[in-house]
Amino acid sequence: TSAELKESYQKITDNLTYTQTVQQAILPRPEALNSAFSDHFVIFMPKDIVSGDFYWFHQTPQAKYLVVADCTGHGVSG
Repeated sequence: TSAELKESYQKITDNLTYTQTVQQAILPRPEALNSAFSDHFVIFMPKDIVSGDFYWFHQTPQAKYLVVADCTGHGVSG
């Protein structure tokens, strides 16, 4: 029925929105990249609500770690 379809759509959308929140929490803040790299840019454009791709950054006194990854399971919450 239409009501069941709407309910299913809402559940899926809620799940993807939650996943987006988790994904955004691990993405580095622009300030961290700006202070670590003088010449850089980031293009991060999820096709839908959430992306299967992500990037991560961590800096220590000895090194800078930058990870760029493409994951399977797009839209599946962690």
